[in-house]
Amino acid sequence: MKNLHPTFIFVAFLFCFSVVRPAIVAHDVDSTQKLPLQKQLRQLRQLNKQHEYDRVIEVASALINQASKKGENGFLFHGYNYLSLTYDQLSDTIPALDYAEKALHYAKLSKNDTLISWGLNNLAASLSYFPDRRSDALKLYKESLVIQRRLNSDQFNDAALNIAEIYRDEENYTMMYPYLKEAQKSYKSDVLRYDDPKAYLDILWGDYYRGLDFNNKALSYYHSAYDIIERFEMSYLALNFYNKYAQFLAENNRPQSAYEVHQKYFDYYQNKELTKTKETVQLAQARLEAEELRRERNDAELKQEILDQDLKRKKTQSVLLGSIIGLMVLFLAYLFYSEKLRLGLIRNLKVNNKHLKQAKESAERSERAKTKFFSNLSHEMRTPLYGVTGIVALLEKSEAFKEYKEEIGSLKFSADHLLEIINDLLDLSKLEDESFKFIEKPFNLKLLAEELANSFDQNSLKNSDCKIICDVDSSIPNYVVGDSRRISQILLNILGNAVKFTPKGVIALRLRSNHLANGKHAIYFEVEDNGIGIPAAMHKSIFDEFSQIDHVNTVNKGTGLGLPIVRKLLLKMGSDIHLVSAPGKGSTFSFTITFKEATLLEVIGKRKKGEAEEEEVLTDLTNQRILIVDDNKINRMVTRRVLEKQNAQVFEAQNGEEALERVRKHHFDLILMDINMPGMNGYETTKEIRVFDKTIPIIALTAAEANYIKQKAKESGMNDVITKPYNLSQFSKVIAKELKKDSLLGAGL
Repeated sequence: MKNLHPTFIFVAFLFCFSVVRPAIVAHDVDSTQKLPLQKQLRQLRQLNKQHEYDRVIEVASALINQASKKGENGFLFHGYNYLSLTYDQLSDTIPALDYAEKALHYAKLSKNDTLISWGLNNLAASLSYFPDRRSDALKLYKESLVIQRRLNSDQFNDAALNIAEIYRDEENYTMMYPYLKEAQKSYKSDVLRYDDPKAYLDILWGDYYRGLDFNNKALSYYHSAYDIIERFEMSYLALNFYNKYAQFLAENNRPQSAYEVHQKYFDYYQNKELTKTKETVQLAQARLEAEELRRERNDAELKQEILDQDLKRKKTQSVLLGSIIGLMVLFLAYLFYSEKLRLGLIRNLKVNNKHLKQAKESAERSERAKTKFFSNLSHEMRTPLYGVTGIVALLEKSEAFKEYKEEIGSLKFSADHLLEIINDLLDLSKLEDESFKFIEKPFNLKLLAEELANSFDQNSLKNSDCKIICDVDSSIPNYVVGDSRRISQILLNILGNAVKFTPKGVIALRLRSNHLANGKHAIYFEVEDNGIGIPAAMHKSIFDEFSQIDHVNTVNKGTGLGLPIVRKLLLKMGSDIHLVSAPGKGSTFSFTITFKEATLLEVIGKRKKGEAEEEEVLTDLTNQRILIVDDNKINRMVTRRVLEKQNAQVFEAQNGEEALERVRKHHFDLILMDINMPGMNGYETTKEIRVFDKTIPIIALTAAEANYIKQKAKESGMNDVITKPYNLSQFSKVIAKELKKDSLLGAGL
């Protein structure tokens, strides 16, 4: 249930209310209009504090009239804004909404960010009265919040509080929390001494903890709000809050306190009823006066318009005769040149259309060239890297190089880091491809988060003064359906960024769940650190490709690809990343992803599949004849060593022609085929082999991304694809699977 309308936030935080005082004697409009605009604005603020609704409308109308003549957009904003606030306070929602829209219009014309922020906030408050417009209100509040964050002033962040209230009304406490926390941080008691927003903050904190069933915490915040409201006599808050507070006290076995608060609520209610008639009369009077002002203004404008038109008509008559003669001459010239002009325009249109077509084709070629460049770059870098990682893996397992374990480990780390950069480059190109798709499978989200945090503790942070804590909401389902690899990629990049810029301190990974009406779960992710922070000017650019923070004192700069990839992945998922940071105050990255909870059958099916795959791993390749086809001598040597470790009989061919000759003359149990070879490539060689041998397993061994070549590999007759540099376990699994299928096929024959 909605307890307080967001209009309170805008009114209370911009203007200081006081106890209602007797009405000021009304002045005539003419004398009011003679006041300077600034003086009229000050008068409006005073009248608004005193709830002099008829006088507010009168003075605001006069201010609008004068400001429109002088083209003062800022004062036009204030005039319409006060009209909106007045009708809002009198619960007349239609004109309140109309004037709020006009106020925002002039705020934008003024190009004043502060006024625009207020205008967005006030319009959102007016929209929130209408249930079907609450989504529009939430959007406007968020626009206002973006401006308030950019201004970074000492003013209270009322937009964040309004957003928190909307999520409170929706009982979406997960989304409510970060905005309520942001509003809390912006509160400065030394600046806001009168209409203290602390009261409303405490009310919302109480609502938050009440919604989570933390009643003791809720009671503490409600009590604090009650004290502030009593101290400052905030009648506009008391009327609604006291009723709710009394109910809460009664629910928590505090009948005496509940009775006392309810009596105070009753007193405020009676007082409101007593003033209601007066306000109604004031409003009626104000409307009549406003209408009279509008009629007078419209009459004056109409008279002036008639005079202007009469003057224009006389001027027109004086030149009409000469114009007719001139037009006759010009008409003849026009007839002569019009055809020539028409033909010229047609020619220009044809040329422009041709240029536009060429520009479009050029842009498409550039995009294709970019994608091809990244793909080729990835391939060219992966190929030699395969030799490095393969040799490192062999050395790592060799007893002869035990004393060089640390050096080999450093070499492996460097190779893995280089592979990570290559994969980031390739990911950038893939994410811009419309064919990019997520792999949706059941996975344990809780375990994934904990393992990622532990991985950093055991590796990146083992020699650091930094610590990672993992705080996962117990209400999060054990298994959800999603792309676990991409979720890991997102969290690894954000955590890695936090580690880079937190030389000493704590990094917190938090996951919170909100169960949605459709049965899905909105999971809120947050990574908070107390590191060096990020300047406000860099908040947008850090999500640009290859962007880095130049001023920080760290040698671990990175490539500037991690956060751009994170944002592109989240946008693909229908989400976005949010950043709250300042130099010396750490950084907080947050985002929300909606997951479907995995069914028991989905989880059981995944486990059975995993067990089956594990059984298929063949570690002993004794008596298996395997042919390696690769033009790179180092790659052949590495692959040979890996296979010989598994007791396989290994044979080599350095190109497609040599491979064909060997396969025709000798029997092989399996072929590892490189794709990119001079002369006859891997696809062509495979097609030739399939002419006379349909059964021998052929596996593509390539440095290219597997997803890009799988279809073409299948069409050429290949059985599977292994990407270089490969994981040894996965390498063995694929070979084992194909050899097993071949043996079963042979047994069937």
